Amino acid sequence: VNTGAAEVLYSAVGEWAQLDQDSTVLDVCCGTGTIGISLAKRVKKVIGIELCQEAVEDAKMNAKLNDLSNVEFHCGKAEDVFPNILNALVSPNVTAIVDPPRAGLHSKVILAIRRAQHLKRLVYVACNAKAAMSNFIDLCRAPSNRVHGAPFRPVRAMAVDLFPQTKHVEILLMFERVDYNSQQQT
Repeated sequence: VNTGAAEVLYSAVGEWAQLDQDSTVLDVCCGTGTIGISLAKRVKKVIGIELCQEAVEDAKMNAKLNDLSNVEFHCGKAEDVFPNILNALVSPNVTAIVDPPRAGLHSKVILAIRRAQHLKRLVYVACNAKAAMSNFIDLCRAPSNRVHGAPFRPVRAMAVDLFPQTKHVEILLMFERVDYNSQQQT
């Protein structure tokens, strides 16, 4: 609905993700694939996950129209598909970009992100930051019996007004994995 603001959002996602030709991007709740497709020429691989079958079909067509062969899309609930894909990845350079619906990500997705120690960076696009707050807390909280793996910490945030003259804004947050070893050395 707002192409100019979408370009700002996608540009920031690409800059913050710090991608290179060895990167693998996990585009969670990818819709028609626009975020992952906009980044595909910079990376080794993009893997999109989306619940809506029609959106997945559109994403595949969009990748084909852009002559991209390093992009794949999976249809299913993120909480069912994402953990298996993430666990199967052997790439040391993995970045997740999530753009969930208003309610935020399912807790199984957050727990899978926390367990995946090879996932060091996460860019979260929130259309309702208040609803996603429990996701942010679970990403950043100390490890516990339920939440395993080193926590993340927010390092950048930005609001993008995709819907002018409404109260809605997209909040872009970048999280990085806390590295306890390097903190103890400094």
